[in-house]
Amino acid sequence: MNTNSILLTAVLALAGATATAADVKLSQAAPLKVHDIDVKLDEKAGTIDIVIDIDAADYRLSRDREMIFTPVLINEAGTDSLELDPITIAGRNRWYWHIRNTDTTAPGTYLYRAGSQEHARYSVNVPFEPWMEHSFIDMRQEMANCCDRPDIIPASGRRGNVDLAEIDTRRPPVITEFVFTPPIDAGPVIKSIEGSAFVTFVVNRTELKPDYMINRRELSKIINSIDYVRNDKDATITHVHIKGFASPEGPYDNNVRLAKGRTETLRRYVRDLYSFPDTTITSSYEPEDWAGLRTWLTDSLSLPIPNRQEIIGIVDSDLEPDARDRAIKTRFPRDYAVILKEIYPWLRHSDYTVTYAIRTFTTVEEIREVFMTDPTRLRNVDFYTLAQSYPEGSDEYAAVFEKAVEIYPDDPISNLNAANIEMKRGEYDRAQAHLDRSGSSPLAVYARGVLAAKQGFIPDALRHFQNAKDAGLEMAQAYIDNLNAIQNHNTVTILVPTTKKQ
Repeated sequence: MNTNSILLTAVLALAGATATAADVKLSQAAPLKVHDIDVKLDEKAGTIDIVIDIDAADYRLSRDREMIFTPVLINEAGTDSLELDPITIAGRNRWYWHIRNTDTTAPGTYLYRAGSQEHARYSVNVPFEPWMEHSFIDMRQEMANCCDRPDIIPASGRRGNVDLAEIDTRRPPVITEFVFTPPIDAGPVIKSIEGSAFVTFVVNRTELKPDYMINRRELSKIINSIDYVRNDKDATITHVHIKGFASPEGPYDNNVRLAKGRTETLRRYVRDLYSFPDTTITSSYEPEDWAGLRTWLTDSLSLPIPNRQEIIGIVDSDLEPDARDRAIKTRFPRDYAVILKEIYPWLRHSDYTVTYAIRTFTTVEEIREVFMTDPTRLRNVDFYTLAQSYPEGSDEYAAVFEKAVEIYPDDPISNLNAANIEMKRGEYDRAQAHLDRSGSSPLAVYARGVLAAKQGFIPDALRHFQNAKDAGLEMAQAYIDNLNAIQNHNTVTILVPTTKKQ
């Protein structure tokens, strides 16, 4: 046999002997037996608590051998990992060697003697990092003989380790669908013009003289208001009402006669001026304007009325009208003279209201034009129609619904649609204020569920969605299922069996 053949035979024999030694060492390794494990993730505090309990009695190692168990936190992609402190279970000689050469009291030192009756109790608190949102806790197993380099003991886990637990904070997203709905058409927009005219009559008379004193100017207030509406191509007068008031001086019965007669005279004057039918223009009267007197006494503090509070007390009393006027006149004559001159003339007035209807706009182009010039002329349903002409979620779309609730602040559906816009923007306080005025329809209850879900109030959201479903809104079931999946989501799943007896 030549020299090269002898050397080759020696090398192969040595390699075979080394492999056999490694196989023998690994064959003596006991599989990992976890007595107990607990992993708690506190997302609010941003920490992970890991507790592992291994029974050292399960391991029978020769005196110079040791097993090293190293927990490793690694993300799903394998791009980030965190290796934690190892647990060493050592045979007799290795255990004594560690006792002599290692500070076993140092934090992060976990040393246990194989075959002993103690448990390897491992506890660590780890800061939760974003890359850990979907990660695994693996246990790497190694066997060492005396001072040899440890050999990895392969396991059946995802990366050749023992899979201990899975961490997954990726909950299903909250479904938030905003349902915009058309308001109920309440008919044409009704508007009105109101004012007061101080039409003067000859003392104790009911005939109207248009040229008497300042009557032309005062009558023009009523006439101009009516003409304003008549000249509006989109408006139709539906009603004109005049209410006449008299001042409290003089006998009450005579004031009834004057207030009634003067108001009727003014009504007929306006009726004949425009050829209104009697059903279009109506009138009423207040014989003595005591409410007006009280307002003047309260607000006109510049007038020299020293006994103001005492007079207000008489105005508020249960005395008959003539007795009230007489009490003021006799008890406070100087004050009464001021009232007679400065206040009573203003109590002889005629309040008028011109009510008119705005025509219905039939095209989106018309509605858009009116929206830009005078949105108060639009019906609540017109705002919804206009919004549909813009892309949902656009600035124009939102502006229409915001203007709608401004014009119709008490309309439930206008409030509901405005709340949807504000929830999409994350303006939850404003959305809540509008939802408070959105009524109790199934869609309003559903929207309250959406708001609660977006704010993270899952139990409240579930209650609202269930109520909406019970009221007939079947679509709410999908959101109930969604929230239940979120609420019941397990952030930690233990993957390894334990030997602890339950």
